[in-house]
Amino acid sequence: MRTKQKILFAKIIYNIIRIFFPEKISVKRNNIGWSLNLSEAIDLHIFIFGGFEKEITKIAKKLNLQKYDKIIDIGANFGVQSLQFAQNFNNSKIFSIEPTNYAFDKLIRNLKLNPNLSKKIFPYQIFLGSQGIKKPKSIYSSWNLNSGESKHIKHQGEKKSADKSTSSTLDEFIILNKISKVDFIKLDVDGYEYDVLLGGTNFLKKTKPPIFMELAPYLYKEHGYSKEKILKLIKSFDYEFYDLKKFKKIIDIEKKISNIKDGSSENILLM
Repeated sequence: MRTKQKILFAKIIYNIIRIFFPEKISVKRNNIGWSLNLSEAIDLHIFIFGGFEKEITKIAKKLNLQKYDKIIDIGANFGVQSLQFAQNFNNSKIFSIEPTNYAFDKLIRNLKLNPNLSKKIFPYQIFLGSQGIKKPKSIYSSWNLNSGESKHIKHQGEKKSADKSTSSTLDEFIILNKISKVDFIKLDVDGYEYDVLLGGTNFLKKTKPPIFMELAPYLYKEHGYSKEKILKLIKSFDYEFYDLKKFKKIIDIEKKISNIKDGSSENILLM
């Protein structure tokens, strides 16, 4: 299902939910406290289903990815995955990276609601890119179902200011925080994946950590690269591709990407 269609479906649900619940609400789901805005698509998903993209944690636990007790969450938004990781990986130190003011402020609010979990989470308001790339003034980090703000034509996201964030590369972040190895990386940055990976070339080639990554080929062109270019980069790190739904090795990744409908995305695992 295309993201645009998912948003349309979420709007229908939201218009029913808003009759019975306030737009802004604090709730507990699966023992995690959340400060939610039900007019936001991801917040609404957590309110109804108790979590978001839980398959990432499920696969990470199944593969026993707990050797080094360090996780990097790139594109953390308001802490959706970071809090789920903290709950499921007891001894882990989670580096939670989010550039936009809007999402980072929500992340801090949610950490305050979970003092036991927040001890494991270290938030950084950073835009991760590659050497020489200019930090954008604003980045998509809101999927509001009720606002009249300008939205992305396909994924319906709204840009939010990133003016309070610093700019860095993954390699620089690794050196600054004295990280040698990590259990895994979650990478979901709505089209900036190529630059994040390129900026982490030294670390990724040296340690090759598992990466849970969103494939969103419809975004590549607007960010100045092609599916061939990002696949060439990933293959240069000697990664293989795995389907998260079936947890099977993807033999033909080019075919896999070609089968992802325009406006849709899919999470995969690089190992």
